This record gives sequence, structure tokens and C-alpha cells, in this order.
Amino acid sequence: MLSVHPSYVLCSAVQRAFLFTLLGVIGLCPEMEAQKLSGEEAVYADGEAKIPLTDELQFGVMMHTQGGGVTIRKGNYKGASRIGWFGADLILLKHPKEIKISNPIYENGRSYVYGKQNAFQMLRLWRGHQKLRSEKLRKDAVRLSTHWRYGFTLGVLKPVYLEIGYPDIPYDYIATEVYDANAHFSDNIYGQASWSNGLDQLDLVPGLHMSYGLDFEYGNERFEQRTLSAGIACDAFLSPPEIFAAGFEQNRRLFVTLFATFELGRNWTR
Repeated sequence: MLSVHPSYVLCSAVQRAFLFTLLGVIGLCPEMEAQKLSGEEAVYADGEAKIPLTDELQFGVMMHTQGGGVTIRKGNYKGASRIGWFGADLILLKHPKEIKISNPIYENGRSYVYGKQNAFQMLRLWRGHQKLRSEKLRKDAVRLSTHWRYGFTLGVLKPVYLEIGYPDIPYDYIATEVYDANAHFSDNIYGQASWSNGLDQLDLVPGLHMSYGLDFEYGNERFEQRTLSAGIACDAFLSPPEIFAAGFEQNRRLFVTLFATFELGRNWTR
């Protein structure tokens, strides 16, 4: 049996390694060239991924367990896997006990919520941090991230106006009045008045906001984004916003909601 000297084996291995490296440098070895690609370059094989991203901007619509709204956020990359955000949400929030009814005699009257004193909206101004958890492995894949957001919430209360019939059924005339729980009852409420009534009588309630969620970003273009997000949000106010009049439903200062958003946006390099 022939034996091979260890020095010959070592020399052959070194020669093969040198030859493999040389072929990779001059571009004759595709396997070697593929190993040079970063994760983004492997996904976007068009050369664009060689420039690091610096900024993002997204707009979207939001649905949550007590209403809906719109959202906007502006982000700055803090490295390959972190983004710092500033954003704002404009949210319509309904009390969980809101049930619409209508006048059984006058069917043309608009439906209303009996006992509702104010319509309630929230303006959130927040800062957030997004952490990349799973990068895309191909163009039609999904990038998974998690995010924290925290900031201020400004509750906006707008008085509810109703159309009130006088004197009794059948009404002789109908007047538009701000809802008064001591004077307006189901037998003299014709229906809900126009939403524009009361815009000059807004009341503000300050509070704090915090939320946590998952972001699923997908799409075939590196500089265009489509993002689905889902999570949980908490808004706490210094005093309970008066949505219902006293004696109907309990008003509370803490609102915990589940949300989902769909956002469109772009990212770029400065």
C-alpha cells in the first residue's frame, strides 16, 4: 500500500486554496463571488443595495378595537437593524358601551347614542424604536420587525348636538341643541345633528401613550414599502374624558386597544 507523506497533503491543500482564491478575485469562480454578497445584495441583485439607507417615511390607516384613524411616521436608520421614529396618529375612539338608536316615529331622523355627551378623538405625538428581527431572503419575502412607541396623547372632546322636536309628538318644529341629559329624552330627540356643530366648543384632556407591535414589511422594490402592523396600545389621561353624561355609563381614564395598520411609504439615502 502506498503511503502519502503529510507534508505533500498540506502542500496540495495550500495550493488548492491559493488557486480557488485567485479564481474568485479575477471573477472566474461564481461560488466565490456569491459568497461576497450581503443579505440585501442577494435579494436586490441590481446594485442598489450597496448604498446604505438613511431615512423612511410612511403614511397609513389604522383600525383598532374601539374605532379607527390615520397615522404618519418618519424614521432614521441607526445601523443595519434599528430605526428611530417620530410620528403622529389621529384616532377616533368610541366608548365600548355606545349603541345607536333612532326615533321610532320619525324614521328620517339620524341615529344617535342616547346619553352620549361628547365625541372623543385622540391626537398622539410619539417617538419610537424599531428593531429588525428577520431580514428578507428573497424579493417576495417578508421583513419582520418589532417596535416600541411612547409619547403624549391629547384627547379632544366635541359636544354632541341633537335635533330636538317641540312641543310633543307630533312635533311642530325641530331645533338643533347641544345634548342636555336633564332635558332631552328619547321621546323628544328627533335625531343626531350635523357633526360640524360644536367645533368651536372643543375641550382638551392631556395624557400619555405607549404601544408595542409587530411590523411585516413586504414588496419587491427596495425603496418602496408596504407594511402591515399589529399590536397593543395604551392611552392614559389625567382625568376621565366625559364621553357619556353622568348617570349613564362610567367614563374612564385608561384605554387599552388592539390595533392593525396598513402603511405605504418610501426609504432613501441622503
